[in-house]
Amino acid sequence: MTEASQAGPSALSETERATLQRKTLLVLSAASAAGRAAMSIAFVVVTLLAQRLLGGPAWAGAASAAITVGTALSSSWLSARMAERGRRPGLVVGYLAAIGGAAVAGLGGQIEFFMLYLVGLVLFGVGQGATGLARYAAADLSPPAKTGRAISYVVFASTAGAVGGPMLSDIAADVGQSLGWGELTGAFLFATCFFALAAVVLFVFLRPDPLLVSGGGGGAGQSRRSTSLKVGLRAATSSRLASLALAGLVISQAVMVMVMTMTPVHMDHHDKPIGLIGWVLSAHTAGMFAFAPLAGWFSDRFGRVQSIALGGVILAVATVITAFASEASSVLMFPGLYLLGLGWSFGEVGSSALLTESVTDGDRVAAQGAGDLVKAFVSGAAALSSGFIFTASGFGLLSWLGVVASVVLIAGCLSVVGRGADYRDGTSMTSKSEATTTSG
Repeated sequence: MTEASQAGPSALSETERATLQRKTLLVLSAASAAGRAAMSIAFVVVTLLAQRLLGGPAWAGAASAAITVGTALSSSWLSARMAERGRRPGLVVGYLAAIGGAAVAGLGGQIEFFMLYLVGLVLFGVGQGATGLARYAAADLSPPAKTGRAISYVVFASTAGAVGGPMLSDIAADVGQSLGWGELTGAFLFATCFFALAAVVLFVFLRPDPLLVSGGGGGAGQSRRSTSLKVGLRAATSSRLASLALAGLVISQAVMVMVMTMTPVHMDHHDKPIGLIGWVLSAHTAGMFAFAPLAGWFSDRFGRVQSIALGGVILAVATVITAFASEASSVLMFPGLYLLGLGWSFGEVGSSALLTESVTDGDRVAAQGAGDLVKAFVSGAAALSSGFIFTASGFGLLSWLGVVASVVLIAGCLSVVGRGADYRDGTSMTSKSEATTTSG
């Protein structure tokens, strides 16, 4: 007997459903914190290690690009697995792949084999994909009026890992050296342990599966439809609101990644110690996750589109600040990177809720996977190009490009709001009708 048959959408009372939702949020939060710790401690060193292996910064962005390629390639596949079997199997498999990736990347860095390092980072990126998709699992059992907050709680729970991970960079370096590894490869040992913790928490405690309980996964007919990437992409562009949600996911991520990727290299070029670099990235990740509940509340209270627009404004302010940080001054790098994370948070939460609500139930999981796939591919391109732009024109140009992209996102939000529909709950009757017609 499957989990779906044990606890279907009509098998639980409202009270039981609320209790299960609270448990689900707790489990997802714990796993996301561990997964985010694995990623954040590695992000301190991935670009620096690539630069050392290659002898220069031009291709250093390839390291972050490899991670995002892994995220992109896995997003649709993990979503398909979730549609067929539930959230738990998909998330656990993602973290298992990331464990292997962290180990391979660490080995590649240690023996100075750049291609092996990149292969490991691609698998490492599967863990990032799993952590990203976990936020959608928070919405499976959530009432529509609380979708933004449900998503934001899981994002917020990542704060401990996101902020704590970079703070462990010095300890990881010491542990790595004590084991005969380099100071930059010790971070991957820590990442392996954190990914393993996330996998165990989900495997043991995410029962019953929230997607199966909600009726959104399982079953042959459902899985055949939901596993189609073509269906997901079509659903994610099926209406003005769905398209804006996709644009919000992509632009918020690309701006954040493009500037963040070269931050360690920029600070290293100005002889900033690795400990200070870790603290700046901790401030950045605090901005990404610590105020996610505020972003969720804002999204539920004032509207998804308004949340995306505010995220664009904050991203624009952040990149204006970093554009003037030509000497990597801490006075500018700390607030600039913090606001860069905060703008991403409002854009991510608002866009995720809007995408979830502006497509039909049958296409929801496929659209979520397709959205994260497109986001990751564009993010990978931004990370890869950032190294060349940095080498050719410096950190300032990267930041000004971020300003331009943020303004484009703001303009898109104003265009949608200007059409006069009610977007407070993320959808209008017109958009729902469009989504149904296009998907059907």
